[in-house]
Amino acid sequence: MKKRTARLTVAAAAIAAIAPLSGCANMLSADQTANYEYHGGDGAWSREDLEGVDIRGLLLLQSEEGDAQVFYTVINGADEPRDVTLEVGPETYNHTVEPDEVVSQNPENPASDAEPAIISGLDEEVGSLFDVEVTVGSESETIAVQVLDGSLPEYADLVPTSGAEEPTTDPTEEGAAAEGAEGTEGAATAGG
Repeated sequence: MKKRTARLTVAAAAIAAIAPLSGCANMLSADQTANYEYHGGDGAWSREDLEGVDIRGLLLLQSEEGDAQVFYTVINGADEPRDVTLEVGPETYNHTVEPDEVVSQNPENPASDAEPAIISGLDEEVGSLFDVEVTVGSESETIAVQVLDGSLPEYADLVPTSGAEEPTTDPTEEGAAAEGAEGTEGAATAGG
């Protein structure tokens, strides 16, 4: 019996010595996971206290021509409405956000009525970080936002295809009207 007890003691001591060296000791500490803040999803988040407002998912998707679409979510966790301003390069986006309201600047989000927010000529290096200034009341924070392109399939359809400036007339409407007029004449001739 003494040999068996001695063997078990040696085996337990060996495991106790190896566990910390193998990285298994991380599972023994609640601090390892409790102090880590995981932000699921894409884009940058605000880190400062912006009067109860959180900025989440701040992301720039840029085309080969250098135009970029801006994505973000504003969440007002305060008890009062907040005026939120985001300065992204030459463009400024302003929102008055009611308490517990969520504003999503994502035209692909079914819960959002947002139009695409396009910045013409941003022309930053893909993969670089671009500073966005967020102001809520008297508090502000500069958030480093990643510039991505459409090389990932998830982003391919979100990359802008035209710049921020809208033409004074829609060329597709003019073209459709001209085609419609020609088509009407042709239909009348063919039918008559």
